[in-house]
Amino acid sequence: MRLNTLVVTVLLAAAVPACSPGTLPGSPSPVLVGGGGGRYNGSITYRRLGGNYTVAEGSQRLDLSLVLRDVNQITGRFESGESSGSVQGVLSGDMSNGTFDATVLVLTAARQGGATTTCEGRGQITGTLTGVNLSWTGGSLVYDNCPGLSISSQAQAVAISPIPAAFGSRANVVITVLGGAVVPRGTCPSGATGYPFTVEMSETAGVNVTFDATFRVEERQNGGATSNELDMPFAGISGGTRRTYAACRTGGGTYQAFFSGTDANGNRFRVASPLITLGP
Repeated sequence: MRLNTLVVTVLLAAAVPACSPGTLPGSPSPVLVGGGGGRYNGSITYRRLGGNYTVAEGSQRLDLSLVLRDVNQITGRFESGESSGSVQGVLSGDMSNGTFDATVLVLTAARQGGATTTCEGRGQITGTLTGVNLSWTGGSLVYDNCPGLSISSQAQAVAISPIPAAFGSRANVVITVLGGAVVPRGTCPSGATGYPFTVEMSETAGVNVTFDATFRVEERQNGGATSNELDMPFAGISGGTRRTYAACRTGGGTYQAFFSGTDANGNRFRVASPLITLGP
């Protein structure tokens, strides 16, 4: 880690408060102090764009749970056919009339030469929320551990409940930047001028999780991009609790962190922070 540019400090662990419940069945819950959210059912269409892998294509069932947290950050989980994943982004507007830009991290079953591999993909999507309706479109999902594989996705769904729900026995890890995804200039703990912010990591399904030993940070500054693997500041989170860490970047630009691990039931998970803007 480059201590002169990014400092990460572990803060605390605490129980996770419940999200604000909604009142209108079949609609997203209102945006209140504690946030809003919804459970959506619909369909997602996958198309293989490249690679020598076979994946499930065409229209598939989509089960999606979304929550709005801390000002304008939207986060969620989804399952569809032979894929599952997480959504993290920034919302403009609200849960009934808004748009969002988000990072999707997905686990997809892919076949090659008679063997099945769980491929770990990533992509960017643009979503629209209109009343009870949600849709998203995006570029290609690219898979780090399955070279050459790329897939497009397009989804449509309708809110069936104002209260987001867990997915069976799977953990649900949520990443939030306290105070919002735009970080103003301030003072780092060292006394230097910079952009201090706090990242909260919570588990909301009551399932313990263990993180991989490292996590990835991607930054853009002055037109250049860097990607670094850093040591994970803590090993895991107990189900239903949260941990926070503080970071401070001395230069402006953008910051995004990517985490992965395994829950107590053996399920693999991948989750990211929203794209954080440092400045002006």
